[in-house]
Amino acid sequence: MNKKSWILTCAILFVYTISMAQVNIAHSIQAKLDSLFKQNTVPGILVGSSVKGKHQFYTVGLADKKLNLVFTPETQFEIGSISKTFTAFLLESVMQENGIADTSLITKYLPDSLAKNKEIASIQLLHLLNHTSGLPRLPENIGIPQDRLQPYANYDKEQLYYYLSKVEPKTFGRVTYSNLGAGLAGVVAENISSKSYEQLLSKYINKPFQLKHTGIQSAKKMPKATGYFGNEVASYWNMNVLVGAGGIKSDATDLLTYLDFMAFNQSLPIVKSVLQKTTEVNKQVAIAKAWHTIEKNGTTLLYWHNGGTYGFSTFAAFNPTTQNSIIVVINAFNKNDMADRLGIEIMTNLLNE
Repeated sequence: MNKKSWILTCAILFVYTISMAQVNIAHSIQAKLDSLFKQNTVPGILVGSSVKGKHQFYTVGLADKKLNLVFTPETQFEIGSISKTFTAFLLESVMQENGIADTSLITKYLPDSLAKNKEIASIQLLHLLNHTSGLPRLPENIGIPQDRLQPYANYDKEQLYYYLSKVEPKTFGRVTYSNLGAGLAGVVAENISSKSYEQLLSKYINKPFQLKHTGIQSAKKMPKATGYFGNEVASYWNMNVLVGAGGIKSDATDLLTYLDFMAFNQSLPIVKSVLQKTTEVNKQVAIAKAWHTIEKNGTTLLYWHNGGTYGFSTFAAFNPTTQNSIIVVINAFNKNDMADRLGIEIMTNLLNE
């Protein structure tokens, strides 16, 4: 065999080895889904992976039990609190465009009347994004909803501002997970830019990332997964003024494309800032801006966030070194432990090279 033939043979064997490895990974992921589905009562599970930018999708069960529809890469679902990472990107984009530091005080971008509440005078924009504002998980004046499956639909900006005029943050400077803080981050981005959250999403993420089916409105012409609250069909949430905390709907293709952008563009100023670790929960978990991390021996293994609505439990993560990523969607309420474990297991055991 001459040198040229030897090189060609080695190249073919290398490609074959990679292909076989990918096939084995695919079989392993599907086997995990099938096993998990047999052991748990859930309508359906969707997993999407991105390995070196190549997307693969795995499903089991149904996206809609009544219509007998399976999940597809274009089936829309609620991403829940994964929306917070979008909100962080939007606010960071608006701040950089307007020359605003993340240490700026939030009262500068809220009605003047709120400055009278000295209890919120020290809260910075950064505190909204890393859950150290001291604001509670939810505003206490949110009240009993008219529709129990739409807990946020009637909570508007007027009620939010009234609450902020009275609130006394109890845990300022310490990590206390706050949907209110993340929702307020979206409001601040709107106030600075004079654009709606939906307009900001289109300008800074959907168009540049080329996301086709991501927004705050549910799909009309695209396939749509049904979420289940126990045995009840759960309508997609209208999160009103708190949309930045969890109001985005998307599909698997778009969500993986979003993760690809974050993973492949870590040197871009906005991405770099969003991913910069800002506070520590413990030795294993830190928080950047909305994004959580998994740490080991001083190395960031994953950036991740999960999400939960009354109809969906979701998980998204990417490895900053390999640039591989994962999403998990279960169309059922309160299944985050299952989604998180599955996503982390796939990322750490199968997609870590």
